[in-house]
Amino acid sequence: MTITRRLVVAGGAIAAAGACRAQPAESLAEAAARRGVLFGAAVEPQTLDRDPAFAALIRRECAGLTPENHMKWNLLRPAPRRFDFAGADRLVEIAQGQGMAVHGHALVWHEANPDWLARELNPGTAAEILYEHIDAVVGRYAGRVRSWDVVNEAIERNDRRPDGLRRSPWLEALGPDYIPMAFEAAHRADPAARLVLSDYGFEYDDEAWMVEKRGTTLERLAGWRRDGVPIHALGIQGHLLGDRPPAFGEGLRRFLRDVARLGLEIYVTELDVNDQNTQGGVVRRDEVVAEIYDAFLRAVLDEPAVRMVTTWGLSDRYTSKADMFPRRDGAPVRPLPFDRDLAPKLARRAIAQAFGGVR
Repeated sequence: MTITRRLVVAGGAIAAAGACRAQPAESLAEAAARRGVLFGAAVEPQTLDRDPAFAALIRRECAGLTPENHMKWNLLRPAPRRFDFAGADRLVEIAQGQGMAVHGHALVWHEANPDWLARELNPGTAAEILYEHIDAVVGRYAGRVRSWDVVNEAIERNDRRPDGLRRSPWLEALGPDYIPMAFEAAHRADPAARLVLSDYGFEYDDEAWMVEKRGTTLERLAGWRRDGVPIHALGIQGHLLGDRPPAFGEGLRRFLRDVARLGLEIYVTELDVNDQNTQGGVVRRDEVVAEIYDAFLRAVLDEPAVRMVTTWGLSDRYTSKADMFPRRDGAPVRPLPFDRDLAPKLARRAIAQAFGGVR
């Protein structure tokens, strides 16, 4: 039986829009929790405030929230001596009110930085700027943010450094030590928080550059662990493609086992399926997207060290893919578990089944 056929048989007939209209009895958070996994979604606090129906869906389905933008430097720190915590505070407030965990994103990244940072950042100022930022942000949310993407997208083989690190503004100002510096600062500010190195490009066994990146990442992680750097988890973003075979096989499983052997947890931090170039109508596209979620999560969840799965959004009503990766035919993109009307799709069923929530 094919994956799609298995999903359809388990879920009954698919509506013409490609969604299973009835709300499932068990939430994704409940299905994940039975497997020891925290399920959540990336959201914008203002979206939750202005859309009660979407907020209710998030409350029902999620045990964790990630701020999609409001903890990035460009929104959080508009001037060298001024922080704007309003959006981040609101998201943490919402999460606390619902008993949800918060995964902070992101303390150090080469993108989404304010214009002033490029002017101010140099070898003489970088350490002070880095420490001041992490102390202020992590310290403010100590005890309220469960985990942090401390350094995001630090590995880049195309930059051709022997150590595989990305040529970011932080690397240019501080050298490779900026990574352990950031983790040590975050740990001082909140010793209880789980600290994550997050990156993309680990998923496909048939992409040579991804296989190479896996090896480089393992080497760097092993070195940092030997040096006592307080890294607790590797974050795998999980931005998947709807126009290529889901090559999530033994290579991915072996990579995750090797990460776990270093004593690290594994988080899936930004999961979605890009259907920009997926062929067919809505029903066929939804089948393909569901098959990819199914194949990826079944491979990843074989590893017991996987402790969190976060989708980058929950409903097609609010997805960054709409602006970043629009379809050439003008049709709305459909990368997430729920459609624009907040109805569950086959993708939602695929995720539940991978957690073991549909029998």
